[in-house]
Amino acid sequence: MPEHNTCPSPNAEPAPVPDLGTFMAADTAEGTPRLGRVTAWDGDVVHLSPPGGGAKWTAFPGELRRPTEDECARIRILTTRVSAVRAL
Repeated sequence: MPEHNTCPSPNAEPAPVPDLGTFMAADTAEGTPRLGRVTAWDGDVVHLSPPGGGAKWTAFPGELRRPTEDECARIRILTTRVSAVRAL
């Protein structure tokens, strides 16, 4: 499986179906992109899990695009583990 915070290279050729473990983005009518890690394929549908947790969702490969640099930064923030600090 790819690294924990995997965003596709912006220079890579588009794939017909994104690789498992890759983060992808989908534009929404509200203007806020939906971000998700590819967890499975089911026929023509891609299953995605949002960074940081939440409800899983599905999309057709043609609806997905590579995340922008800003979206990749957001994905890194949402998926970076933070250790708990004990109060003194």
